[in-house]
Amino acid sequence: MLTAAAAFLLAGCSGGGDGTPDATQPPAVGGATGGADAGAPGQDAAGERGELPEAHTIEEVAELLKPALGPCQSIQTSGPYAKINAADTARGGTQKALCWYQERQFSVAILLVDKDNKTLETFHKDHDLHSSERVGMGFTVTLIEAANPQLKAATEQQLKATGLPYLNCEKDFAPHDGVQIIAAKTPDCRYTPSARI
Repeated sequence: MLTAAAAFLLAGCSGGGDGTPDATQPPAVGGATGGADAGAPGQDAAGERGELPEAHTIEEVAELLKPALGPCQSIQTSGPYAKINAADTARGGTQKALCWYQERQFSVAILLVDKDNKTLETFHKDHDLHSSERVGMGFTVTLIEAANPQLKAATEQQLKATGLPYLNCEKDFAPHDGVQIIAAKTPDCRYTPSARI
């Protein structure tokens, strides 16, 4: 099962792809978004403390995303994107849901993971991966659907404004000078402002 999960993540969670929604996996988000905006809400506070934004329920994550995305108008806990799969379990996933925004114009998947991110970090380290999901302490967030390409691009920028980084546990990772890094608890893992820098 772990091998299948690794293959899933290598295909869908390590960046790349054409961004086309697939019934079996979420598309990569922000694979080449570059550095964080200096004025992005939450970014300075998270960077100064060297801490990740923290939430441990779907509702807490939705509240954390609200300043950037607006209110989550409905929470979907069934269906293919809201079902815990083998890859989610291998990364420490315990609960998953979709939040729909702007009269169902776009949705994000929220995956709750163990409270200290240990399983998530260990999985990425063991498989030499970087995430395509934005990560907070106890959860991940991924854009799933958007009504059109313009809305998708705008939503990715709004997600960037949350200050939620990506997890990078690649052995060959070397950040560019000046890139803001948040240290992970797992050696050789760190949180970065873009999926691969």
